[in-house]
Amino acid sequence: MLATTLDRRVGRSNAATRNDALIGRSAQRAGWAGIALERAARDLDAAKGADGNALSGLAEIVRDEATRVSNLAEEIESRSSAPRSRPIGPASARRMGREFS
Repeated sequence: MLATTLDRRVGRSNAATRNDALIGRSAQRAGWAGIALERAARDLDAAKGADGNALSGLAEIVRDEATRVSNLAEEIESRSSAPRSRPIGPASARRMGREFS
């Protein structure tokens, strides 16, 4: 009977570890998406449309989305029982005074 109880505990531990790994990986990927959007916004700031007008309005929208995605990455990470100690997106970098390039 004791062996059955131990096996269940090990199974739960393995499931929790796997769950934390999946949460961490999805948070990391969402963080990367936020970084990619932030870089796209930076490129759009320097670009002009076919009509010669600046694309800064579009860049601002993309930058807002980058912040949202970065915040989602942090929210995903907060669901893990083993949180990361490093930033995972552009919003984290701005709070830490760093810039992704």
